[in-house]
Amino acid sequence: MSDGQVFDFRTPASQVEPSAWELTCPVFFVGFMGAGKTSTARKLARLVGCAAIDMDTYIERRCGMKVREIFAEVGEEGFRSIETDVLRELSTGEPQLVSCGGGVVLASENRQILKEGGCVVYLKVTAQEAASRISNVASRPLFGNLENAQRVLESRLPLYEEVADICIETAGRGTGLISREVFRLLKKEGIIWQPR
Repeated sequence: MSDGQVFDFRTPASQVEPSAWELTCPVFFVGFMGAGKTSTARKLARLVGCAAIDMDTYIERRCGMKVREIFAEVGEEGFRSIETDVLRELSTGEPQLVSCGGGVVLASENRQILKEGGCVVYLKVTAQEAASRISNVASRPLFGNLENAQRVLESRLPLYEEVADICIETAGRGTGLISREVFRLLKKEGIIWQPR
């Protein structure tokens, strides 16, 4: 879980250099919890000089409660409905880096929004590695124990692959290295560019 802040790494207009990078469309990071989506998006935002937003944090700020509290109050179905509204909103706004919750791909409507709304980067992670990266498993309502996490991950794998434009292996790699690889691939695809 992020710490409740929306990060904007854009330089004030008065200080922008001609070589500043821009995004041509939103970039959505998907993958299982613990894949490093939020950390990678923040580091990439610093490289590009753009905004990075964590969807779970955005939802928490909008609802005034933590994700686990939303789950407790309205259930997973209620949370997913809120998630769809937020995803639709972010897909039509100014291009930015969006780290999505691990279950965003469960709804077919969300998968459609992701595929049509921007570029999707899938960060791959195993359940074991995810568990080693999550400092507070209790903050993740659907993680449970490792066996349960493995089942959840396996059920989502084809959905992550369905929406992905770019797939990145994260095993044994830091988010700094991953963000630079994402930068290179997005630049190659013309998603990140330098206006003249």
